[in-house]
Amino acid sequence: MPKDLQDFPRPPGDNGRGLHGSATPGWSGGDEGYDHWIRELVAMGIKWFKVLDHGGDSLPWCEKLLATGIFPIVRIIRTDPPPNDTPEPNPGHVGGAEEKTLQRLIAAGVHYFETNNEPNLTVEWKHNAMPGNAAECAKLVALNWLFDARLILSLGGLPGLPAIGGGGTMDLMGALVTLGRQDILLEGCWIAIHNHGGNRPLNFPNDPINRSGQALTTETHDHGAFTQWAWWNTAERRADTIEEVNAARANQTNPASTLQHDHACWREFEYYDALAMKYLGRAIPILSTAGGYQIGRRDDLRYPRVTPHAHRDLTVALFDFMQRQAPDFHFAALPWLAFDAGGYEPDAWYSPFWKDVLTHGSGGHNNFPTITVPKHGLGERLPVIDAVKAMPSLARRLPGMQPAPPMQPSITIQPERPAVPLPPVTEPARQQPPSPAWASWLRDQPPPEPKRVEPEIPPAPPPVARAEQIVPPPPVELGAPEELAPPETIAKPEGPARKEITAPAAPPVELPQPIALPLGEELEWDWRLDALNVSIEEAGAETGQAYWKLVRAVYQDPDEANNNHQIFYTVANERNEPIAYQKVWQGWADGETEAITNEHGETNIPLWVAFAPDRDERGPYAAWVDGLPSDRVVGLGLPSKRHVNFRLTWRRTTAR
Repeated sequence: MPKDLQDFPRPPGDNGRGLHGSATPGWSGGDEGYDHWIRELVAMGIKWFKVLDHGGDSLPWCEKLLATGIFPIVRIIRTDPPPNDTPEPNPGHVGGAEEKTLQRLIAAGVHYFETNNEPNLTVEWKHNAMPGNAAECAKLVALNWLFDARLILSLGGLPGLPAIGGGGTMDLMGALVTLGRQDILLEGCWIAIHNHGGNRPLNFPNDPINRSGQALTTETHDHGAFTQWAWWNTAERRADTIEEVNAARANQTNPASTLQHDHACWREFEYYDALAMKYLGRAIPILSTAGGYQIGRRDDLRYPRVTPHAHRDLTVALFDFMQRQAPDFHFAALPWLAFDAGGYEPDAWYSPFWKDVLTHGSGGHNNFPTITVPKHGLGERLPVIDAVKAMPSLARRLPGMQPAPPMQPSITIQPERPAVPLPPVTEPARQQPPSPAWASWLRDQPPPEPKRVEPEIPPAPPPVARAEQIVPPPPVELGAPEELAPPETIAKPEGPARKEITAPAAPPVELPQPIALPLGEELEWDWRLDALNVSIEEAGAETGQAYWKLVRAVYQDPDEANNNHQIFYTVANERNEPIAYQKVWQGWADGETEAITNEHGETNIPLWVAFAPDRDERGPYAAWVDGLPSDRVVGLGLPSKRHVNFRLTWRRTTAR
């Protein structure tokens, strides 16, 4: 029976945040033991964890993870039958020994399994004997996987279509279609991907360097102590000059580039969703079981090498995207790699490798710069670890599912250099045009009398400009450090009626600028909210008591929302200055979730549940601000299942 996205199990409080464990099977917790690493994973808000199993050796670790509410994704390492008993790459499928392992793991509560890995690479084939015909090779892999998938489904597990090496073109879904067996993908299967970002930004291929050859400047060339290291050209044994980088950018400009042309990037999940839509006509789950960013990579010479700080900021950005904006089908992102083992020490988050290499030099190892960085400031764990621990953990809410309460951030960190707060990334969602009947009904509603609110004028406010909308923060100039900045634009998957959406660029770190909101005037209230049965529940603060006053409420219809479906929150103090790190809430009938504002006093939480305002129904969601009595906006939701936004602004005020 076909499964919908909501039929697949998720970990409690799922935030889409994961991590790939060890690169080799048999990992037993090292000197610290399993319990130490469980505490680390919980502190980082990890909900998914990739585990390798050889002969059932992962069972104790999986049991520990499951007891903590973390979902293991287990890759079963196949072995030849006795007397060989050696790991068996392609071609091949699971046998009797692996079936017993699967039974034990499923009985323990494991759901998600992989039985193959990057079959588009020669190294993953016996004796490197990969068939030369690409189509026949894909069909051979698909046939062997069909055997594994049927077995896993019969045992009660969920099999993953094998991950193809990043940017690879092997089309296993197309091969299943050729074999007439694609329907199995709808019976509880999912797609594994390895979307490594290399040294390309999160929004590649839509970033301005790739699209228009945006020039490198003296300011964006500067990476502090890492400047020479970031631009080091290992072939030339020296750092590239600004002129050389700009020549490469000009020569490799790709204004029409799409993920169909080049999907060797983090957004590769969109490419595989497009294939699912092509072959199946619907989405199935996609899990990034390896990928993300690794320090030291510089495959694309138009961009700087991934520094430890860029690695930190990019990872925080993609994790924030997963919990706030990821499309329904993209279940989890599990960056590579947690633990150093088997020659993969440069990729490990917990490793003394980079401290040693940056202090003493790499000797050319792994194409890394041979120069040292004396003032690197690294210890035996990467800065990404504390940065992820400091993130809030926001439970994702998907259709038909209710989240568990989100975790609180465990610690606050002071990074070596300030991390740039990351704006929300727009979601590559699928949506039909708004219904003409619904649109005409809303247009025909008579505008009600404006709501009048008694002015609230704080003592001696600073002068601010009148504005219809919030004045955006200043854009990032070319003089900002170019450390693989978080995305300015994330485009939706290529295909009919899919638009490109632009989010604000991450601003440089500086003192917050005042928000230009009118002081002491009536509430700015979008009359269309009345037609949707949206209303305000006043805070009820007593005279002299501080409270959160709603000062602006704007509705964005499906055209204006650009296929987004969010409540956007802005919070300011009495002087209209943005309040950073302020908790806000979204509630519904039997639960609630939170978010934390960025340095501009802004954050957002997605909407999922629909209602029918034309039948006088009321939306199920409410929104308010934490810490003081707060005006609440109630009756929010998706009118007639259409994707819309609500933009709400509160100001801290003293009741009179």
